[in-house]
Amino acid sequence: MSKHDENPATKDQPTAMRLDLKLSEKARPLFEEAAQYAHSKGLWVSMSSSISENSTAELVLSARYPDDASPSVYRLIGDEEKQTVMHEMEFGRDSSTDRQETKPAALNDMVIDTQLESFFSKAFDLHLDYLTDKRHPPGFW
Repeated sequence: MSKHDENPATKDQPTAMRLDLKLSEKARPLFEEAAQYAHSKGLWVSMSSSISENSTAELVLSARYPDDASPSVYRLIGDEEKQTVMHEMEFGRDSSTDRQETKPAALNDMVIDTQLESFFSKAFDLHLDYLTDKRHPPGFW
């Protein structure tokens, strides 16, 4: 089975579990790659994931420069009831928040990489140079 094939065992699992698996399989490696890159540029970065009691799957990346008072946080939240994934970005420096709601099918490399680039660019004026050929064009969102 290729890495792009869906595991047949996931078809009978609750949607949030499938979203959690999709967050783990698709998003987590991209988050880890961005976190390693950001860390090499001087940021303190942490990641976590969870499934809540109401079956909401969440993947969280938190980053800040050592002298920042508040971190900037990027959350991917899979909502079983709405059948959506929320890209939520909180920016510690100016306390603003951006939200983009998508369908679970939009959890693909290009969308996630584009969102990570947007997050690090707005939060830290840091461009993920390794993504040059993988991003959506400006204005996609």
